Amino acid sequence: MKKTLILFLVTIFILPYIIYSEEPVELTDLVRPSMFIVDYDKVYILEEATVYVYSLKDYKLIKKFGKAGEGPKEFKYDGNDGRPLSMSFFKGQLIVNSTNKMSFFNQNGNYIKENKVTVDRLLFPINGKFLGIGPTAGEKNKQFIGFTIYDNKFKSPKVIFLSDFEMNNPTKLVLPVTSFTYNPVYKNRIYINANSDDFKIGVFDHNGKKEFVIEKDYPKVKIPGNFRDEALEFFRTNPRFKNAYEYVKRVLKIRTYFPPIRDIQIVRDHIYVLTFKRKGDLWECIKFDLKGKEKRRTFIKLDAYKHFSFYPILYSVYNNNIYSLVEDEDDEVWKIYVTDFK
Repeated sequence: MKKTLILFLVTIFILPYIIYSEEPVELTDLVRPSMFIVDYDKVYILEEATVYVYSLKDYKLIKKFGKAGEGPKEFKYDGNDGRPLSMSFFKGQLIVNSTNKMSFFNQNGNYIKENKVTVDRLLFPINGKFLGIGPTAGEKNKQFIGFTIYDNKFKSPKVIFLSDFEMNNPTKLVLPVTSFTYNPVYKNRIYINANSDDFKIGVFDHNGKKEFVIEKDYPKVKIPGNFRDEALEFFRTNPRFKNAYEYVKRVLKIRTYFPPIRDIQIVRDHIYVLTFKRKGDLWECIKFDLKGKEKRRTFIKLDAYKHFSFYPILYSVYNNNIYSLVEDEDDEVWKIYVTDFK
């Protein structure tokens, strides 16, 4: 009886959490990937101005396409400006969003068309309109990351959310920053983790009207005392930011607690929330339905934490699995880890 009770208690505490169990799979050809999507039985990886397409069955490279340039099958990209390209799926088409251009491809990476656009934003179609994410004017002519609705001609802008992250020579740089998903649109709704201190996800309709807020009580995760020193070392040694090191040193501020939400993904009628809670090199991921009812939790392996980055986190949810792309620095190769998350 005693052994049965112990087994029951162990089961109760272990069940809500699943740890990845499959052996990681190496992907060849990659050096510095910036986006990672698993869908349609394929793996899509964006690296600079090239998209790699792998088979999900055996992880073999199917094709790669794209390069920096002005042509129809090329992407307007300058690796020196720090602005990444983005890619997302909409109605079965892969959209690659580069500077003032949206390029459309089918699931096999075959070119369909391109649209020249007049706004420089990360753009997502929504019910005949577009959601744009990018620098947006706030008070005293300061620039913040904003979410803006445009009509189908990219006119009549309507700002629906302005973040607290100040861009363009900020008077203070507050870390960790509240980051935003690279695909916040799902079934004509927009999902924004709109608070740096509380667990809140604002849900907006296609016109930008707030419909409701998903709000949860979530224990605060305290930032360790060495975080500032680690952040400064990151800026001092990172090739992209080291020239701004002295400036960052003057304006850098560190929060007392991590933001409750590190990232969100909305996939197949569920919201996956990545938090700052950790178990070693594993990070907590919570699965909710679209109304915010929690379904399950797990911990997933992710690439090394970057104290500041323009790029999204390299993980993707597909068919009840969480796939994460992680660099093995010892072997100098990128590997895919798979977590079963039914």
